[in-house]
Amino acid sequence: MASVTSRIREIKQPRGGYINRKEFTTITLEDGIELNKSENIRPNLVGLVIDYMTRFCMGTPKEMAFSISLLGAKLSQNEFDAYNLLSKINGLDSESIINASRLVGYDVCYRAGMDGYKPVSEITPDTNTITNIITMINRTLFFWKQYGPIVKDGFTFKGGYTPLISTGDGDYLTKDTLWDLKVLKEEFRPQHSLQLLVYYIMGQHSIYKEFKSITQLGIYNPRLNKIYTIKISSISQSTIDTVSRDVIGYGMSKDEIEKLELSKLENFKKIILENPPKPKAVIDTNSEDYLDEKLYGYSSKKKYISIALPSKIDDKAIFNKKPIFWSGNIFPNIITEKKLSYIIRFKACFKIKANQKPFVINKTSLLYPLNTPLQTSDIYDSKLQKYYAHYKDSDGNIVKSKPILTLTGRDFELFQKIYTVQDLEILDGCYFI
Repeated sequence: MASVTSRIREIKQPRGGYINRKEFTTITLEDGIELNKSENIRPNLVGLVIDYMTRFCMGTPKEMAFSISLLGAKLSQNEFDAYNLLSKINGLDSESIINASRLVGYDVCYRAGMDGYKPVSEITPDTNTITNIITMINRTLFFWKQYGPIVKDGFTFKGGYTPLISTGDGDYLTKDTLWDLKVLKEEFRPQHSLQLLVYYIMGQHSIYKEFKSITQLGIYNPRLNKIYTIKISSISQSTIDTVSRDVIGYGMSKDEIEKLELSKLENFKKIILENPPKPKAVIDTNSEDYLDEKLYGYSSKKKYISIALPSKIDDKAIFNKKPIFWSGNIFPNIITEKKLSYIIRFKACFKIKANQKPFVINKTSLLYPLNTPLQTSDIYDSKLQKYYAHYKDSDGNIVKSKPILTLTGRDFELFQKIYTVQDLEILDGCYFI
């Protein structure tokens, strides 16, 4: 199984591609601005910054615009740093562009795995790069004023995936056009037009009705300030049928798919033999980020803190202060005496009070729905449709339904107000000075 882009890399297209660039109508927008010739960060990062910042500037919440970056940061256990960067993105100023450029450095962890990840602190766009990025964002904003409005962005293809393509997300839909944003120094290539066609075909098989009104495909390149469009009706049905079957896998038999997957597996084994995996990094117990996992549940301070951070963080002072950790069923007096920000990890039995809205989210236990607000600490049995205050652990012992939660101080105080809390047991925490 593969993503759209990785599947397309495996395809040998006819000369000129399934859809030749010459078949597209091209429009050049003139704004009289010439971009700086040199940039000091990778082109793919520039493209991501322009895409996500454009969405943010058009009103998409930061957490949604940079959602892939945040998912990548979670996979690399860098959520704390990622939300720190996100909190410093406010508009089209140099600081925001620098922090956005670093934040999108986490995308690779989600899209391609940890092998391609490099510390985002090394990403520092220079003045030429920042100026170019701001110009291209403004160009894209102007483009959408002319060719919008957008009816759907960052969309997936639920219902349209196959055993050959299991993931992939598109850029933008307007009323009648499926658009892809490509920040390229040259004209787009056959893999880009094929990607757009695959998106269209998978969209037609998906559950989303917005794809039914699509009559043309489009690419916008803010670097060249060019628009490329092609009507679906001008693409031959034989091309659409071939891509549907040979690229996406619609209509393929089970045997054909297994044969193709076996071939890919053999190629993968060959690559692994030629490039053996690197040994797993040894935890540095002398690092400032190190925690004793036996005491605190995590071996990294950043991981511990990131688990508590909500999607929107009001207390940005946390990012600029030093965490002081404690362990044991205590609550340090210094927190209340000096009104310090803190994070606390605890166990408790709880139920939501009448007319209150649940907000506590489970991020660690498989006994509860992940990333879903909890009404109660009791465990729900979907077969019997009942909640239980006790359950059997892996050793057969009957124990209380008492999850471990990690919350910021403000959320911990709110938790005690809107839930009925019993049998509270503090495990550990940290406060910031």
